[in-house]
Amino acid sequence: MNLSLLAGILSFIIGIVYTLQAYLLPDATIGKPMAPKVFPIVLGILLICFGGSLIIQEVKKTGFKLFVEKKTKNDQSLKLILYTCCICIVYALTFNKLGYVLSTILFLEMMLLLFRGKEKWKMNTIISVSFSVLIYITFSKFLGITLPSIPFIYI
Repeated sequence: MNLSLLAGILSFIIGIVYTLQAYLLPDATIGKPMAPKVFPIVLGILLICFGGSLIIQEVKKTGFKLFVEKKTKNDQSLKLILYTCCICIVYALTFNKLGYVLSTILFLEMMLLLFRGKEKWKMNTIISVSFSVLIYITFSKFLGITLPSIPFIYI
């Protein structure tokens, strides 16, 4: 199955689930009862339409040959997408527990490792540490926006 078809199917399914969940949102107590639901429902319908459109395009293009036997660039791209999604999920799960600085260092280190390779690990580490610390200081000291700090150190 090619990547575009898979994206279309996932968009279509997510759009259906999102639209149904948007419809279950509570009605407004004042004003128009459907007002809080309109924008999410429209987004869900657009997601369904675009996903369906992508499915139709891919089925027309491939002539109903949904499974491709040969290895292509799509396989490598799919791996990168899956690894990136996994790294992002780990980042989201560790963000509050490890704090912004440590979780972002690990996130950037893994992303740079994925896209730049093991050979450049020193530069990857310098980039991830300096970026994380610089952004943390900028937000916390200069902008007054608190980010989750390192659990055992208060900067």
